[in-house]
Amino acid sequence: MIAFLFTPIGRYVAIGAVILMALGAVYVKIRADAVAEVAAAATADALGRVQDAVRAGDSAVISPERLLETDGHRRD
Repeated sequence: MIAFLFTPIGRYVAIGAVILMALGAVYVKIRADAVAEVAAAATADALGRVQDAVRAGDSAVISPERLLETDGHRRD
């Protein structure tokens, strides 16, 4: 096997293998970064929705007497 690398064809095969491994590594890196970016965007979106809900909850009327009044219904 090692003797094959010393032949002209063996060198081309070895160079081709190294190039394929480098391209594969670049592909895996780009794909992993893209997956992480999508996950980060989803997390940021969820965090933004939670923060909006907390802000809306802070400004909501929470007294039991007026709870249904904000919906347009009146308690009798």
